Amino acid sequence: MANVSKKSVTAKTSSTPVHEDTEQSSSKASQPQYTLTELLQHADELFGVKAEVLHGVFYDDSEKLFSVEEATQKIQQFMKEKVK
Repeated sequence: MANVSKKSVTAKTSSTPVHEDTEQSSSKASQPQYTLTELLQHADELFGVKAEVLHGVFYDDSEKLFSVEEATQKIQQFMKEKVK
Protein backbone atom coordinates (compact mmCIF):
# COMPACT_ATOMS: atom_id res chain seq x y z
CA MET A 1 0.00 0.00 0.00
CA ALA A 2 3.01 2.32 0.49
CA ASN A 3 3.84 2.09 -3.22
CA VAL A 4 1.34 4.72 -4.32
CA SER A 5 2.66 6.80 -7.19
CA LYS A 6 2.98 10.56 -6.94
CA LYS A 7 0.45 10.98 -9.76
CA SER A 8 -2.28 9.25 -7.77
CA VAL A 9 -1.55 11.45 -4.75
CA THR A 10 -1.87 14.56 -6.87
CA ALA A 11 -5.16 13.31 -8.25
CA LYS A 12 -6.52 12.68 -4.75
CA THR A 13 -5.67 16.13 -3.38
CA SER A 14 -7.91 19.06 -4.02
CA SER A 15 -5.09 21.09 -5.55
CA THR A 16 -2.01 20.48 -7.60
CA PRO A 17 1.33 20.07 -5.83
CA VAL A 18 2.93 23.25 -4.61
CA HIS A 19 6.37 23.92 -6.02
CA GLU A 20 8.95 25.76 -3.98
CA ASP A 21 10.40 28.86 -5.65
CA THR A 22 13.69 29.00 -3.72
CA GLU A 23 16.99 27.95 -5.26
CA GLN A 24 17.63 24.22 -4.92
CA SER A 25 19.91 21.63 -6.40
CA SER A 26 18.74 20.27 -9.74
CA SER A 27 17.82 16.87 -8.24
CA LYS A 28 15.63 18.43 -5.56
CA ALA A 29 14.11 20.93 -7.97
CA SER A 30 12.91 18.13 -10.22
CA GLN A 31 10.99 16.46 -7.38
CA PRO A 32 7.48 17.73 -6.68
CA GLN A 33 7.14 19.50 -3.34
CA TYR A 34 4.10 19.01 -1.12
CA THR A 35 2.80 20.85 1.91
CA LEU A 36 2.63 19.08 5.24
CA THR A 37 -1.17 19.07 4.97
CA GLU A 38 -1.02 17.17 1.68
CA LEU A 39 1.41 14.63 3.13
CA LEU A 40 -0.74 14.20 6.26
CA GLN A 41 -3.80 13.43 4.15
CA HIS A 42 -1.98 10.53 2.48
CA ALA A 43 0.39 9.40 5.27
CA ASP A 44 -0.89 5.82 5.37
CA GLU A 45 -0.92 5.39 1.59
CA LEU A 46 2.51 6.93 0.97
CA PHE A 47 4.48 5.99 4.05
CA GLY A 48 2.54 3.26 5.87
CA VAL A 49 2.28 5.37 9.03
CA LYS A 50 -0.49 7.30 10.75
CA ALA A 51 -0.70 11.07 10.48
CA GLU A 52 0.38 11.35 14.14
CA VAL A 53 3.83 10.06 13.15
CA LEU A 54 4.18 12.85 10.60
CA HIS A 55 3.18 15.38 13.25
CA GLY A 56 6.12 14.15 15.32
CA VAL A 57 8.53 14.02 12.39
CA PHE A 58 7.73 17.53 11.18
CA TYR A 59 7.15 19.16 14.58
CA ASP A 60 9.57 22.03 13.83
CA ASP A 61 9.07 22.09 10.04
CA SER A 62 5.33 22.68 9.74
CA GLU A 63 5.58 25.56 7.25
CA LYS A 64 8.00 24.05 4.72
CA LEU A 65 7.49 22.03 1.57
CA PHE A 66 8.79 18.47 1.22
CA SER A 67 9.23 15.88 -1.49
CA VAL A 68 7.99 12.34 -0.85
CA GLU A 69 11.61 11.18 -0.75
CA GLU A 70 12.57 13.78 1.88
CA ALA A 71 9.57 12.84 4.00
CA THR A 72 10.42 9.13 3.74
CA GLN A 73 13.98 9.78 4.92
CA LYS A 74 12.81 11.91 7.85
CA ILE A 75 10.26 9.26 8.87
CA GLN A 76 12.88 6.50 8.78
CA GLN A 77 15.26 8.59 10.88
CA PHE A 78 12.47 9.44 13.34
CA MET A 79 11.45 5.81 13.73
CA LYS A 80 15.05 4.74 14.46
CA GLU A 81 15.55 7.25 17.28
CA LYS A 82 15.47 5.90 20.80
CA VAL A 83 12.89 7.21 23.24
CA LYS A 84 14.49 9.14 26.08
